[in-house]
Amino acid sequence: MVTTYSGPAVELGSTGSFNHAALASGRRFDAAEFLSDEPILGLQREAGYMWGTLRDDDGVLYSVMRRIAPAGAAQGDGKSLGGKLLVVSSGTEKGQLQLRREPRGAADSNDVKRHPHGEDAVRLASADRAPGRKMELVLSENEFSYTEEDILDVTGQIVVPPLQWYVPGQEASLLYISHTWLVDGQLLGKPVRGFLFWEEAWMPPGGQLYVNRDPLLAAEYLTWYSWANKWDDGTFEVGHFLFGQGDFHVGVVADSAGNVSSARTMDAVITRADDGYWHDGINYEIDGVRWVCEPDPEGRMQGLGKMPNPQQEGFMHRVDDTRIPEIHMAWGESVPGAGERRRTRQR
Repeated sequence: MVTTYSGPAVELGSTGSFNHAALASGRRFDAAEFLSDEPILGLQREAGYMWGTLRDDDGVLYSVMRRIAPAGAAQGDGKSLGGKLLVVSSGTEKGQLQLRREPRGAADSNDVKRHPHGEDAVRLASADRAPGRKMELVLSENEFSYTEEDILDVTGQIVVPPLQWYVPGQEASLLYISHTWLVDGQLLGKPVRGFLFWEEAWMPPGGQLYVNRDPLLAAEYLTWYSWANKWDDGTFEVGHFLFGQGDFHVGVVADSAGNVSSARTMDAVITRADDGYWHDGINYEIDGVRWVCEPDPEGRMQGLGKMPNPQQEGFMHRVDDTRIPEIHMAWGESVPGAGERRRTRQR
């Protein structure tokens, strides 16, 4: 008996898309990469992102974000961040995370310049005569400091190896690099502690996250979470979990012992809140291990307005992990319009 080919069992992507499959790994810290504008994998720097989650002594939650795009690059258009410092916090009369007014006088990211700093560090700072309150950020493997005049002043240490993930494609592709520091200091006059990330997106010319030539849109991604935990045994874990259609998933996890793992198989189930917009939890199965993102009771970022990918704070952990987090954050998003669940195939 002869069996003839009758076509693929599932819908396949075009040449060069790899059905939205991604690569992920650890990488070494190299400040020279921050200073150079040379392409990587044929991609250009879309922007750098300083962001993270802090808590004060009363447990009030703060989320901080700033996008710093190269000169001449596209700025935010309502779908992505502009050049302003943003801070949202809980503990307000409106409940959930609301936008704070205090950062309105901060320097614009268009006035932030990159400079070498020491042997293996980079300094990003607002120009001396630029309008607004001063901003300075120093990044290295052994040194971290971030100041937004009259708003924020923190220092910290890197906790796990830097990470990277890459989604190839013909027209839309993305290299995303990530570093995580444990920080403490002052925010809005309060002592705070938590995690801050410096991340960079590298995309084809004209690419902009959430807007143009973004492979996450082509993959119809359902969720993207970045998270960090300091456990009661003194160890740290940091990860990025993304999930969508086809073979698109990223499940990269690093720990303070220097171990890095990247998921071969992944599934995700999003439980929607009654309003169909926010989520009440996300369950993952990653290489046979069950994980869960538990939403923070005050973690809905309502102050950012209605958006197609609502931002929400939570706690990411293995379902059977009995350790207690001393410090934790999980800032991410889900996309109600993309549906609830897709299953990827092992590759």
